[in-house]
This record gives sequence, structure tokens and C-alpha cells, in this order.
Amino acid sequence: MAVTTEAVGTRLDPTTFTWTETDVILYALGVGARPPADLDLLNEVGGPSVLPTFALLANWWAIKDLRAVLGLGSYPIVHGGQSLTVTRPLQPRGELTVTGEVTAVWDKGKHASIEVTTHGTDAAGSVFVATGQTMVLGGGGFGGERGPAAPDDPEGPADVTVDDEVRLEQAAVYRLSGDRNQLHIDPAAARKAGFDDVFLHGLCTFGFAARALIDSVAKGDPTALHSISCRFAKPVMLGAPLRTEVWREGEQVRFRTSQGSAIALSAGAATLRG
Repeated sequence: MAVTTEAVGTRLDPTTFTWTETDVILYALGVGARPPADLDLLNEVGGPSVLPTFALLANWWAIKDLRAVLGLGSYPIVHGGQSLTVTRPLQPRGELTVTGEVTAVWDKGKHASIEVTTHGTDAAGSVFVATGQTMVLGGGGFGGERGPAAPDDPEGPADVTVDDEVRLEQAAVYRLSGDRNQLHIDPAAARKAGFDDVFLHGLCTFGFAARALIDSVAKGDPTALHSISCRFAKPVMLGAPLRTEVWREGEQVRFRTSQGSAIALSAGAATLRG
């Protein structure tokens, strides 16, 4: 297998993603929602409210076969970054058609980065656009462009700091939403891949950050979060605190999520509606 820019333009098979209130509640639990504080995310009576990052479940189903489609063989792959723009707030139940295409391949030196852009639509039109970067470890060095650099995190104290807890069962709950990667549940599988222990899914940490932004700068309204993006910098361990720092610049928001001294999500950015 050789990763090259010839992969750009490769289309993934369209996927139909359907969900109900139960899926919405299970996802919210997976990204750290707890009663009574998050009752609107967990109660089907009059809801539940839908976190915008729930759309990334549909996105994941669209790209889960990327390794096979591009013939990546046994090269380890990890999530390098993710952006999401929600055109219309998601409802507690529905159906989406998701299409995806490889939109860039970057040569990072030792590693390669494959960018995939997906579009989620329903009968009324566009619902979300997502762009993710998959790092192919050991797949670089093919002479391609390095790609854009991530913006620096803000300097100075954050306007708001949100503290949360990643429970020991967090990855076990989140994987019930679809991503059953053994690295997040089986310590032996994690060690075989070069990690010290199991760790949280990157998109689960992303969901924690989205909740932090909604609670801190969007007045608890999930529909106010229009877009969100970040780079995945370090794995998040289970059974430990998680902190998201937030800088507010009008409708623009910057954020960084850390666990102890380790930055987990860097270059975080978001926009709010209204």
C-alpha cells in the first residue's frame, strides 16, 4: 500500500443513517451527560434535545470503511482532526443520507493525513457538513504537500473553564453508539497497538468539549452551536478529570481541552448562531 494524492476524489458509498430518541439519549450519556444537570439531553418527554455532535455518528458510519476503500492494509490509523457545521439542528428522530469523498491527502513526513468531507442530507436538504483527518501512521514520505498548519491556541487566561469527569465506563458506554474499536475497551489490544492502556474515543472527547461550550457560552442551548472543530493531540485516559478552557470573541469561540498537563484537543474553534 502507498498513500498518494491519487486518492483525492475517491467517493465513499452513500450511507443511510436512522435514529430515534433512544440513540440520542445513549449518545448523550456516552459523552458525559448526567442527570439532573443534563435532563434535557436525557429525557424523551418533550425532547430530548440533540447535541450537534450527534451528527458525527452518521459521519462515522459513512467513513468507517475508509481503510478498505483505500487499501490501507495494516497501517495503524488514528483520528487527527475534525470539523462539523450543522446547517439545521437535528431532531430527536430522523433519517439522513450521508455521502463522502476524499478531499485531500497530506504528507506529514513520517505519517500521512487523509481528509474526508461528508454531507448529511434529508428530504428538506442539507443538515450537516463534516471534514475529518485520518492519520495513517507510517504512511508519509511520498513527496506530497504538508498541508495547512493548525492555528495556535489562545494566550492568556480563559474566559470560562469547565471541569468534567471521564468515568471508568465512559468508553464502554460511548462504543454502544457504533464505534466498537477494541483500543477503547480491551487493554491487551491497546498495548499491542503501542498504548499503555485503553483510552477514550477522540470523538467522545469532542462531544465532551461541545457540551462544555453549550453549557458555558450558549446558555445551555444545543441548537446555538453552529460549527465546531479541533485537532486531536493526545489520548484521554479513563477515570480522570477533563478540563475545557473557553475564550469568547463575540460569536466566535476558541477552546482547548486538557487532562492534567496533557492537551487532548488543540486548535479548538466554534461559532454560535445569532
